[in-house]
Amino acid sequence: MVASMPNASTTSQPAQGVAVTVRGASRVFEGGVAALKDVDIAIPAGQFVAILGPSGCGKSTLLRLVAGLDRPQAGTVQVEDPRDADNAKRRGPIRDDIAYVFQDAHLLPWRNVLRNVALPLELKGVDRATRLAAAREAIETVGLTDAATRYPAQLSGGMRMRVSLARALVTRPRILLLDEPFAALDELTRQRLDEQLYGLWRRGGMTVLFVTHSLSEAAFLGQRAVVFSKRPARVAADIMIDLPLDRPADLRTERHFNELVLQLHRTLEREGG
Repeated sequence: MVASMPNASTTSQPAQGVAVTVRGASRVFEGGVAALKDVDIAIPAGQFVAILGPSGCGKSTLLRLVAGLDRPQAGTVQVEDPRDADNAKRRGPIRDDIAYVFQDAHLLPWRNVLRNVALPLELKGVDRATRLAAAREAIETVGLTDAATRYPAQLSGGMRMRVSLARALVTRPRILLLDEPFAALDELTRQRLDEQLYGLWRRGGMTVLFVTHSLSEAAFLGQRAVVFSKRPARVAADIMIDLPLDRPADLRTERHFNELVLQLHRTLEREGG
């Protein structure tokens, strides 16, 4: 069961994220497969953006461009750091400030939870005492302190994804990219992890791009939902999620929430989703 998070309404930290601006981005793969075409998205620092679209339309490709794992053949991907006025705009991402969470937790089976979470800092050359202390803090953040010495095979699917989140958070990223991280989980576990992720975002203020096929997940988590068309992806709709910043679990039962989900459904259906 997911540990409860502090009430989001008590947090008042300013956004620590960075802005992402995608202008005219296009990406065509070998064989002429066009994934993205003339994509324009401007994401303010600290915003939580849900990305929806038909399967295979290019949502993951967008994340790879933002992460710097791939490059557009046309257009640009820029990062703007509001804390760095003298060098505000940089072409491409700030690598050390980015964390990526995939649908599969990708944990190393021979490492326990603590050492899995510490791995990104180990690869950066951080000394053992410092990285283990940071890993323990990240593990506590996701409510897994009691599981720190367990191995991946001893964890449930939901726990493994929480370890993956902790590993992403241990570097204190300013951009968090999530590619359908909870898609393989049962609905109840997924909702609990959505609630925990939302609380982590409220506390940390990072910029989040969250790819999902779940309309209710997009509505619950996002401040905004960007809907892609079928491939090659273009921005078909950019919908503000008009919900309170505080989002308790029972928000999903409210009329306005379900009206937003219906709006997303109709938009996605129109685009072939």
